Amino acid sequence: MAGESRIMRIKVESPTSQFYAELREKDEVRNLMKIIKWAWGDDYMTLHHNFMKLEIDQSLSAYNIRHGSIVKVNVFAEPLDDPEC
Repeated sequence: MAGESRIMRIKVESPTSQFYAELREKDEVRNLMKIIKWAWGDDYMTLHHNFMKLEIDQSLSAYNIRHGSIVKVNVFAEPLDDPEC
């Protein structure tokens, strides 16, 4: 239907693991981070797509993340100085 956001499936990768997540095109990066925290239990991370760091308050579409995209995750044992981790 017009105006509806389609569901897309993206691959989430870390150096040691991977999984697939389903989100809507209009979802924000924070929605993806919630899924990653639920799946892996890690609180401190940065996300990248095409070598660009994702900001938590931006939409996934702002980074051209689409069905089949790969998002890279770097997980940290402690918080970084960056409050958006």
